[in-house]
Amino acid sequence: MNNHYSNNNIKKLKNCAIVWLITVVCLLLTASYLFSNSKINSSVLSLLPQEQTNNVPMEFINGFQDRLDKQLVWLIKPADPNNLESVKWWYQNLNKQPFIHRISGLMDEQFQQNWGIFAYQYRYQLMDEKTIERLKAHKQFAWIQSQIYSPFSGVSAKELNSDPLLLTRSSQLNQLGNTGSLTVKNGWLSSQDQQGNVWYMIYAELNGSSFNMQQSHQIVTQLNKLSEQLKAKWPDTEILKRGVLYYSDNASLAAKEDISTIGSLSIIGIIILIIIVFRSVIPILLSLLSIFIGIVCGAVAVLTIFGEIHVMTLVMSTSVIGITIDYSLHYLTERLLHGNQDSTYVSLKKLLVTLTIALCSSLIAYLILLIAPFPGLKQLSVFAIFGLIGAFLTVIFWYPFLTPKLPARENVASQFLTFWLNLWQNKGVQWSMILSAIIFIGYGINNLTIDDDIGKLQALPVQLQKEEQAIIDITHQTTDQKWFIVFGDTAEQTLQRLEQFLPKLEQAKQAGLFKQYQSINLPSIAKQQQNIELVDQYMPEIISSLKQIGIETQLLNLNDTKTLITPTLWENSEISQGRKLLWLTRKNGKSATLIPISGINKLDKIRELSYENKGVYWLDRRTEFNNMFTNYRIHLSQLLTGAVVIICSCFVFHNRKYGLKTALKSVLPTLLSIGIALSVHGIINQALNLFSMLALILVIGIGIDYSLFLSNYKSQTRSALLAVTMAALTTLLSFGLLIISHTNAIMGFGLVLTSGILAAFLFAPLAIKKYTVY
Repeated sequence: MNNHYSNNNIKKLKNCAIVWLITVVCLLLTASYLFSNSKINSSVLSLLPQEQTNNVPMEFINGFQDRLDKQLVWLIKPADPNNLESVKWWYQNLNKQPFIHRISGLMDEQFQQNWGIFAYQYRYQLMDEKTIERLKAHKQFAWIQSQIYSPFSGVSAKELNSDPLLLTRSSQLNQLGNTGSLTVKNGWLSSQDQQGNVWYMIYAELNGSSFNMQQSHQIVTQLNKLSEQLKAKWPDTEILKRGVLYYSDNASLAAKEDISTIGSLSIIGIIILIIIVFRSVIPILLSLLSIFIGIVCGAVAVLTIFGEIHVMTLVMSTSVIGITIDYSLHYLTERLLHGNQDSTYVSLKKLLVTLTIALCSSLIAYLILLIAPFPGLKQLSVFAIFGLIGAFLTVIFWYPFLTPKLPARENVASQFLTFWLNLWQNKGVQWSMILSAIIFIGYGINNLTIDDDIGKLQALPVQLQKEEQAIIDITHQTTDQKWFIVFGDTAEQTLQRLEQFLPKLEQAKQAGLFKQYQSINLPSIAKQQQNIELVDQYMPEIISSLKQIGIETQLLNLNDTKTLITPTLWENSEISQGRKLLWLTRKNGKSATLIPISGINKLDKIRELSYENKGVYWLDRRTEFNNMFTNYRIHLSQLLTGAVVIICSCFVFHNRKYGLKTALKSVLPTLLSIGIALSVHGIINQALNLFSMLALILVIGIGIDYSLFLSNYKSQTRSALLAVTMAALTTLLSFGLLIISHTNAIMGFGLVLTSGILAAFLFAPLAIKKYTVY
């Protein structure tokens, strides 16, 4: 047995093994602490870039998004629209739930009375624009007359005495005109569908986040139980639901299933493969040891840096198992075939350089992922980098001391390996394989399409989508995140900017750029003061006109109207019902308001409206993210092209001494693996997106390893080929299983990796300079 390895080096290795053991123990203790004090995030939006959009402070975007994420909406259709027992039962049972923060929809007499009291008390401050225009045009008296003499208006003498300008009535009519298809029926917020059926709306706000996996599932389970109880009591009653909570829970369940399925099948497949090849339990235990330590290192790094781990990171990180085990397999295969000739230390010496290069190439690939603006991919990158380092250090520091008694079998798969190597010696086979690959690539690339729509990254549950669309059709309230956002350093500045912008928005609506918009009914302090002054100016004229037609009213004293409506007062009043979500004030006083836009006809023209007003911006997050995806995909393509050119140049330069033909052949595995990975999308009609390009980084980083090991002159060709074959199979077992993921982005990621790595393995023998089987 070859034991050529100095005692000094063995002593250093033992010291390193002890240090690594202490480090691993500390990591295990840290992991147990972090997991008990960290959370698993399931928010799809948290996977998206957190960059500032259109100069809008992210604190506003995140604040509004957090509010919207907590909203839940139900529409209930009783069999008899006047029998509201089922609606009341649902409202009362929701009120009992500890996870509900606020519930709305009931517009009973008390609510309407409070609304009227507030509207009357602050009628001057709350004057709407139509009333202001009528006052300035001296047309308010004519409008008052139309209300007095209308048989349907019901103006009483008491109303005229207390509010001779009918400002409260005007405010109410204006408010009703902006509610769209929603009305109050039987004391409840309601709407009608196209068939004339009455649906009653109840909406609520959650106490906590919609993206706490455990809590969200418990809430959804409880809500489903309540829904089943309602249907059992009133079988003919229909109920529709909408909310981010339901999508979050669905995504969490799908992710848990992915983790369980992909992780379990990957481990089982790897164990079976090791048993077949090694026929011993020791390699399985050693492989699981390196995988486990790699996972611990990766998880600790992610939780330490990010403070949480995303559920999608966990799903995609299961694929790292296929790479972390590569280092184990290369060493164990070397011991299996040559354990009778070499000591464990010599085996390490033979593989150390190649293992280090393989680690570096994988680390570079994952480091490139850090440039991606997606938190989920950043977490995956950190997880993989530290996980691979942990598995690598476990192999080089511990394996020489754990494998002295590992059984050696020198003729493992010798017939297959010899056949495979001899097959690739045939020039005809080489060129026919290359030509077939080029044809395959050409056909696939020709049919390749590109789609950067973020809405297609995750398949949404059909039933939830149907219910949401039904709610949109009934209420005409869409979930499209297309808004104008108005913001300022103070609430007053924000409100004044809003008042300057609304007339332009109304003109755009009249011009047919869109059908509807919604804004808060809160005037600025300056506007409220102007309204009071305006009433003071025109009231005498109107009072005099009323007396001329025989209506005696008193001229009101406005000096007592000192109280003005603040945002806090407005938010705490009934008059803000249904519009609170559109206003946000931060602790530092900065404020913002949203103006949702629906029925858009001319998007470019609408976007131009925000260019003219300071502090007003158009937000269309889906379109902006789509554009961002496109830009990053293009930049990443350029980066990958440059990286491939550098890699190929290095391969050619390194192999130049073997001749130009051999040097050029050495780059073919890399180029063909990239081409095949891309062309598969065209073959199966799957659109290319940013995640596909990110997967190409790993195809290059991992695929190069196979060529490196087979071209390493220090390792025997058959030994290297067996190790590469097992490494490729374990990697395919990991990444290949991503194809069965319920998430489209992960499935596409796995598709590119599987096809690219398989191609890199198939064509890796082209990197062998001399086909000598040992």
